[in-house]
Amino acid sequence: MPILNKRRSSIANTGVFFFFAMLLSVGVTVVSYRSVRIFEARAVSVQRTHTVLQRLEETHSTLRDLIASARGYALFGQQDDLLSFEADSAALLDMLGGLRTLELGDQAQMERLAQLRENISKRVELARTLVGANKDVRLDSLYSYGRALNEDIRKQFMQLKEAENALLAKRSIETKKSVDWSIVAIVGGSVVSLVLLLIVYLRLKSEMQRRKTAQLKERIYAAELADLYNQAPCGYHSIDEENGLIVQMNDTELAWLGYTREQVIGKLRQADLLTVESAERYRLEVWPRFLRDKSVSNIDLDYRRADGTHFSALMSAGWAHQPENGHTLSRNVIYDISARKQTEREIGELNADLKRQALHLSNINKELESFSYSVSHDLRAPLRAISGYAMMLEEDYVEALDDKGRELLQVIGKNVKKMDGLINDLLRLSRSGTGELTLGSISMRDIVGQVIKKLQREYSDVEFVVDPLDDVIANRALIVEVWENLLGNAAKFSSKTTEPRISVGVTETPDETIYRVTDNGVGFDMRYVQKLFGTFQRLHKQEDFPGSGIGLALVQRIVVRHGGRVWAESTPGEETSFYFSLPREQSDLA
Repeated sequence: MPILNKRRSSIANTGVFFFFAMLLSVGVTVVSYRSVRIFEARAVSVQRTHTVLQRLEETHSTLRDLIASARGYALFGQQDDLLSFEADSAALLDMLGGLRTLELGDQAQMERLAQLRENISKRVELARTLVGANKDVRLDSLYSYGRALNEDIRKQFMQLKEAENALLAKRSIETKKSVDWSIVAIVGGSVVSLVLLLIVYLRLKSEMQRRKTAQLKERIYAAELADLYNQAPCGYHSIDEENGLIVQMNDTELAWLGYTREQVIGKLRQADLLTVESAERYRLEVWPRFLRDKSVSNIDLDYRRADGTHFSALMSAGWAHQPENGHTLSRNVIYDISARKQTEREIGELNADLKRQALHLSNINKELESFSYSVSHDLRAPLRAISGYAMMLEEDYVEALDDKGRELLQVIGKNVKKMDGLINDLLRLSRSGTGELTLGSISMRDIVGQVIKKLQREYSDVEFVVDPLDDVIANRALIVEVWENLLGNAAKFSSKTTEPRISVGVTETPDETIYRVTDNGVGFDMRYVQKLFGTFQRLHKQEDFPGSGIGLALVQRIVVRHGGRVWAESTPGEETSFYFSLPREQSDLA
């Protein structure tokens, strides 16, 4: 019955199309007739305007010929000029009468024509007066007659022509629009009629084949859907909630589970696909929520394969109503996440191992720092003993010692002081990496100024140039040590130049503040730049530039602890620049 109704509707639609095609054909015929009549009337108007323009030009030309003949006769007295004058006078009257009979465009044109006719009559009479006068009079009056009148006549002719040209342009545009509209109406109506007739023909022709084509498309579409369903990268299965049995499952899920379709469809339930633990969780947690919300999403469950093994998957489900039998289906989608679970386990193991390694390294660092601190303290006792016994020898046995002995005692004293300096540096290095890092707002300008003031007592010849420095968030005591070491090194290594000079600058970036200390000292070879910040590493001889070799290591440790970085650039014998950066936003660092 629905097919019969559809066929009747198609036939009725075909009849409607045919009726409209016939109606449109009649309408096109009527429009065409009216358009032709309108075009004919406007074409006549355009032709009349062209004729008026031509007559105006002929009249003006005849008038000029008449004046020329009158002047010729006045000059030379030729009979032919007189005859031409008389002929042009008669012709002018006929032409002016003809212009009036052409019915000019509007009343204003008729008034202009009347004024023109009056002026032409005056001009003809002036010319006739010139012709009738005696020769001497004619020659004397040749250039005095009608100049002003000639100019008025010329302007009147121009006004008439301009008005007629404007009217001609307007009528031409209207005619073109009429023609265009007629063409559009005729062609458009004809095309639409043809299209409607073609539609009728095609509908009648395709009516018998439509059902076959639709059935073929339906079979292809169903095959494509089935292929997409079965070859999807996720598992699909549907459950008839009236009896709880699985009624549909795609090939992907069957392959994951290791079942055949015959083993599953109409025989297994949801719980049969899950491990015991997941089946119990589904019954107690997931199913009640599914009944309440009519859908669930991304539920982590373990599915059991036919061989007893299992895999992890994310399950989502929703309700669907079957209009054929009124049953309710739950459509389930599962994604195998076994690989992801394995990756998560491996990442967890790696993180745990990293935590163990980090803890181990932290313990080692603490032991090393504790060892360094203890050794530094323990070394002081024997040093004090050596220093004391040397002083006792020098004081109590001064008479028993010769010059060589006293010199050796002085060497012992110098080395004890040197060792004491190394121990102090080791203690500073150890303290720089331990304890709580208390941060606060400090003035870099004040710190640099105080350090420079101390250095100028020893290096009075060194010139210091300092750019404006803003306040920063850092640990004041540690930052003081950074500046003392960097500025002290710069002063020491530039002190032997002719005009020692040290400059301090700063550069701001969105993430950090970069400080620079530049000197014009001896410099170093950039091939050995990696040794600069190592403990007890030196690039110059001790006798040339004394020092313990710990200062730059201390600088690096302090700056890194503040979340910054340290580096250097140098050209031997020219210039050396040390840089260190501090983050613009400091957190609580330890």
